[in-house]
Amino acid sequence: MRKVFVYIGLLVLCACTKNFTTLNQDPNKFTVVAPEATIEAAVRSLNIQMSTYNYTKYWDIGNLIWVGSRYDVTDAGLWKTAYNNVLENLDQTITTYGSDSLYNNRVQIARILKWYTFSILVGQFGPIPVRQANNLNYLNTIAFDSEDSTYSYILDSLKDATTRIVPTGDKLSYDVVYNGNLTSWVHFANTLRLKIALRCMKNLNAAAVANIRDCMTNESSLIQSEAETAKMAYENVTNNQNPYWLFFINSNSYYPYSSTGHNIPPRMSEFMSVFMRSYSDPRMPVYFDSVTSHTARFQVTDTLPSIFDDSMRIVTYGVPFLGKPLSATYTSLLPNWSSSLTGQTNPLSGINDTAYSLVSDAVINNPVRPLIMLSYAECNFLKAEAAQLGFGGASTPQQYYQNGIAANFAYWGLSSNQLATYMAQPGVQWGTVNNNAYWDLLDLTNANIPDILHQIWAQEWMNYFPDQSFDAWCLQRRTRFFTFPPELNPGGNASYTSHTLWMDVPGRGSYPSNESALNPQGYNQGVADLALNPSNASLIVNNEYNPDIQLNFSKPNVVQDWNTFAPTGYDVRFLQKWYGPTFESLKAAALSAKFSYTLLSTYHP
Repeated sequence: MRKVFVYIGLLVLCACTKNFTTLNQDPNKFTVVAPEATIEAAVRSLNIQMSTYNYTKYWDIGNLIWVGSRYDVTDAGLWKTAYNNVLENLDQTITTYGSDSLYNNRVQIARILKWYTFSILVGQFGPIPVRQANNLNYLNTIAFDSEDSTYSYILDSLKDATTRIVPTGDKLSYDVVYNGNLTSWVHFANTLRLKIALRCMKNLNAAAVANIRDCMTNESSLIQSEAETAKMAYENVTNNQNPYWLFFINSNSYYPYSSTGHNIPPRMSEFMSVFMRSYSDPRMPVYFDSVTSHTARFQVTDTLPSIFDDSMRIVTYGVPFLGKPLSATYTSLLPNWSSSLTGQTNPLSGINDTAYSLVSDAVINNPVRPLIMLSYAECNFLKAEAAQLGFGGASTPQQYYQNGIAANFAYWGLSSNQLATYMAQPGVQWGTVNNNAYWDLLDLTNANIPDILHQIWAQEWMNYFPDQSFDAWCLQRRTRFFTFPPELNPGGNASYTSHTLWMDVPGRGSYPSNESALNPQGYNQGVADLALNPSNASLIVNNEYNPDIQLNFSKPNVVQDWNTFAPTGYDVRFLQKWYGPTFESLKAAALSAKFSYTLLSTYHP
């Protein structure tokens, strides 16, 4: 951990008060920083960091969006931002005003945000500095708290903070999340507590269950409506716009995309397209943009019957949406796959990157779109899981589940008719399964929904698009609700000792590369705690860089050795029948949307 604690530039002068009177005797000058300033700075810094991690790794790790990067395991960005900019500012508020009753509620809000930040850090790294974090009395010997004890601190502290908020007391006058609504802060903290308790049921057992039951028993203390969705507000003022807009649009480095001279922008992931196509999901054109140029679209070959006779037509046409595989076009295959795919033509071979769907303007090209931290829709999915597990609730698991989907659809402006049609899909309709969902290009993974819990988790995963990709990653590690496709020949840190041919969803992020030198005692303690997990003993050799290392809250990751898997061909069924099941439906769509198709042949079976 850095030994020099950095304040946000705006706060540096105000924060340094040790010898203030010797520098300036004016009694009207501030000698301490107002909590509004430190809390706002902390929230802003954290959301900028999380949005940066979304488009550099979390989108990809969560299998929501292809960004081409997920194994930069020694990136120190989150660690430095959280400890130096976020927690330092929040601790300043807590320390300065903690004993002053006039600031009680603002101190509790700072505490809630502090433990929200720690919930991200522990989900990223596992063992982390908590009790001695940012304590100048320790510096080179800052202790690392274990993953389990950190989760216990989080749950206990969140509950304690909510009980200390006085509804008639002081308010956060400049509140970029809840505009001064104290009740909403209580609801946010309790909903966060429910989420964390569900996350760590495996490692905290009875303590986690007790928190879940408490939250479900006091359901009125959870987020109650879309108005209470926790989100960071932005405005169209220089450097105060949405971080995605600043990075992708304002920089002019990604959009408009050109094959030369521009970075490659994020694309729909292949698995996302497989899932959405399996369930005719109307969110596809909301989450992603169609490929506007018909000539640039991927041309799929399809066989369609006619409604007028028993003939079959073999046709080709362009598909408006296409997800990009983790391993790009699957041109670099695993050694044992070569023989099984001999003679097969890879349909993605030679494809132009413009054939893959971009993230939509609704996500990227809106300078004032807020960043979601925890939503009303998510709250419903959390309650649905808790109720399904038998931990209480005033409504049925089905009602919570349906409320969650409805809230997500409403947020994105989809109609009630679209919602009703979607809710009737097998695997989406409550209590139904879908064992016939589409497979990906190499038939490695599919989007099947085998039971009710998987229904809940799948919709929760969809709801985490685009701002909560970290939570999507946590959900996958906790439940293994889908088998996501591997990344082939991933490369990455030179210290990797296994799976150099392929790699699964990483189990954690490693500590910053200089932490072992700056704080060897704490670092070694953290690594020792990681090694206590039986799954990790053989993976920790000289360091903890191996992304196969698992955290205690994670469900064991039982995935086959993909190199021994032998795909027999390329499967584009998830792209076929795009415009309907018949030749006539294709003709009608082509006429309406003014695109062309090619009739290759007609035959009678």
